Amino acid sequence: MLYEPTTLAMTTNVLATALQEEYGIDPEPVFRAAGIGMKQTHSPQSRYPLSTMKKLWTAAVAATGDPTIGLKTGWHITPAHYYALGFSWLASESLLGALLRVQRYMRVVSTAAVELDIREDSDCYAVSAHFPDESRSPPKEGIDAGMTALLKLCDLVTHTKVRPRRIDLTCPNNVHPQAYREHLGPNIRFGCAVGTFYFDKAELEAPLAGGTPDVARATDRIAEQYLEVLDPNKVASQVRRLLVALLPAGKADQDRVASHLHRSTSTLQRQLQAEGTSYRDVLDETRKSLAEEYLRQGKLSHAQIAYLLGFSDQSNFSRAFKRWTQKSPRAFQLG
Repeated sequence: MLYEPTTLAMTTNVLATALQEEYGIDPEPVFRAAGIGMKQTHSPQSRYPLSTMKKLWTAAVAATGDPTIGLKTGWHITPAHYYALGFSWLASESLLGALLRVQRYMRVVSTAAVELDIREDSDCYAVSAHFPDESRSPPKEGIDAGMTALLKLCDLVTHTKVRPRRIDLTCPNNVHPQAYREHLGPNIRFGCAVGTFYFDKAELEAPLAGGTPDVARATDRIAEQYLEVLDPNKVASQVRRLLVALLPAGKADQDRVASHLHRSTSTLQRQLQAEGTSYRDVLDETRKSLAEEYLRQGKLSHAQIAYLLGFSDQSNFSRAFKRWTQKSPRAFQLG
């Protein structure tokens, strides 16, 4: 393992609140048992390694005697505990948009191994979480807290009670089933291969009264910049920044990018592969992100955008954009 996953330190304040309000327990001895000083948890960008978080949850279960403490803890979350992601959530135009931001910026909160998937069905959205590497995954209590925190944030922006129509959980039905039904909802299937929340489609697509697109995009940029600093594997971030400068000149081929980064092309390929990506993926992601921003601003023609993204002509840009988003540039602008 080249680095240990980390979690925002501010999220531990939620556990401190739960210990006090749910159990009447002073959190300081619990935190001290995990090697954490209470004063350490106030900086919005401070982080704790996964091993420390596991010790903290273990100490909390020991102090309360409650193995379902995670479910209770999540209800004490506020957007501020999630740094930029929390404020992006508040400004999202719909719950679907907010969930897509969680999918994109989850690493702001935790770099533990989790894969989030949002799948559209005929009348619902299936939001799944998969943990591919148990050694780098959050502890069970942290996963439980994440589930109730998600529902708390949904309730917060809709000013109503949002619950999945059905829930699939990976834990067996003999592990505190009543606690899960009490906190998540009655329609739960246990022992499933992948944990999934099935949300009503109309509920997730409905406009939110507090939706503020400009604010959401501004906080998105803060999240993106934070992730670039946070990521211990910075090659993809270096490539992305370089592409922004090189694309308008149409000189953003892989060999040239590798040369600018003082690497051979083969070395660049290996390093990107080690980070789970490729030059083509980073190029597409960068072009897509820039294209969406330019189209939202509405100040440039499609031909100008094509030039800034390094396409030879507007038709090539339009075909690429439809491949990325399943929409034409014009349809994207019209919403």
